[in-house]
Amino acid sequence: MSPAPKIVGFEFATGARFQAGEHPDANEVGRHMEMLREKFKGEITPEDVLSDAKNPNSPLHSFFEWKDGDAAHQYRLAQARGLIRAVVAIYKKPEEPAKKMRAYVHIKEAGAPHYREIGHAMSVKSTREIVLRNAWREFQQWRQRYKDLAEFATLFEAADDLEQKLLSGAKH
Repeated sequence: MSPAPKIVGFEFATGARFQAGEHPDANEVGRHMEMLREKFKGEITPEDVLSDAKNPNSPLHSFFEWKDGDAAHQYRLAQARGLIRAVVAIYKKPEEPAKKMRAYVHIKEAGAPHYREIGHAMSVKSTREIVLRNAWREFQQWRQRYKDLAEFATLFEAADDLEQKLLSGAKH
């Protein structure tokens, strides 16, 4: 069994939209979020990020708008979700090139939605199923939006083949 890939760095996703901090260092932000995730037993929520970011010494602090208003808390939670989604991990296995992948995936568990490091989420059967179902649903929504574009016909045929394989595998 090969060793699990290790995170060797972080970047912000291309096109990520969030209020840039004073010193937007993706590695510092990613390492800090990993520390929070480990502190909270492998899970991280926007509340966790926001709670930490309230401390002016946190590397996350400058990514948020701190002027209070009627919707300040909800707005900051949206900022926290955007920041979590913007972090890209750089994974490295021995003897293989580094691979970039978003660091956290949203887990929509009833009553306790949260984000997990993608490798951890995919290694646990229950969360793996949640991630794959969500990805398939999002793909189907995207497919519906672009169904009339002939350029994607081959992709849609491959998706139909994959769906048939997944369905036949689930029956065994």
